[in-house]
Amino acid sequence: MANNQCVVLAAREPTRKRALNWLTQLGYDAAFVSKPEELLNYPNLAACPLVVLHVGAIETLDACAQLRLRVETALLPQVVLADNEIWRHTAYEMGVDAVFVRTTTHAEVLARLQSLLKQRMFLKQWAAQQLQAAQHEREQLRQAFRRYVSPQLADEIISKLGTNMAALTAGARVQAAVMFADMRGFTGIAEKLVPAQVCELLNEFFSVLTAAAFRHDGTVFNMAGDSLMVGFGVPMAQPDGGARALRAARDMLSGFNELADRWRQRYGIETGLGIGINDGEVIAGNIGSTQYMNYTLIGDTVNVAARLSQRARAGEVLFSSALKVTLDGQIDSTVSVLALPPLTLRGRTNPIDIFCVPTDKRIDIRH
Repeated sequence: MANNQCVVLAAREPTRKRALNWLTQLGYDAAFVSKPEELLNYPNLAACPLVVLHVGAIETLDACAQLRLRVETALLPQVVLADNEIWRHTAYEMGVDAVFVRTTTHAEVLARLQSLLKQRMFLKQWAAQQLQAAQHEREQLRQAFRRYVSPQLADEIISKLGTNMAALTAGARVQAAVMFADMRGFTGIAEKLVPAQVCELLNEFFSVLTAAAFRHDGTVFNMAGDSLMVGFGVPMAQPDGGARALRAARDMLSGFNELADRWRQRYGIETGLGIGINDGEVIAGNIGSTQYMNYTLIGDTVNVAARLSQRARAGEVLFSSALKVTLDGQIDSTVSVLALPPLTLRGRTNPIDIFCVPTDKRIDIRH
């Protein structure tokens, strides 16, 4: 349908000519239908500037009412040509925008049609502006999310939550796998190198780690010093969040080994990566003050993951029994998991069962 083509429901040729004459004088064309069902089934009717109907039976007014009930045509201007005053009153009761009878002057018809067509044009422009603004807001939100999550996960979050940030950041209890990845020997490295070199080193470090996290749809919640916190299964639920976390950890170790080799040649330094993972209930939401807030994770699950990361040797992934339970049937059978002696973490009374994925590159590099 052309943008200037109005639809006219009229069976009689004289009525069609009258409607076409009016519309032509206003710069519009007309497409004709003879029955109400043809009007209701007219293709792309929602794009029509105006509908003109000749009322000689109640079925025509029923069609008017149906158009008002459809979301896509609820605001479509409807003009009725009525044979008498009785039809005129009934048409207004059905919610049409204007009713013309035989005594309505030509000038009045043109003025009213022009007014309705302008309203329709302004409404379309306003709707287009609103759509553009909404798309712009969604794109800004998508770009913001992509600083913390993979592009695919960002699109999933936007598609499910729209721009309702309150639903995301209000704070909610969720099940998540929490990972901490920490560089070993960073204090000595920072002492040995100049600040510009340390900055370059950290940028390379976090680039490798976040790329691995994003490949497995993890969410980066915090970068502090030489440590990274990543969540899996939050803000969007992931039934295999624990397995994703372990796979991401192995990718991080692999990528970091290559990076450490380059640093050894470039700076003459020795370093490594230790990773801790835990699974359990966390609170995800905005934490802070009115001046500064941060979307993050809190809870005992987070604390345990941080402690495991601190205890992990360079080149090692330590994880809890809570995570181990979630891995059954979700990781490659070739990946061996080694049970370690129970460990009492700093700040906790009772020891916890811990596990690791054995690697021949574990070394003991102190913080």
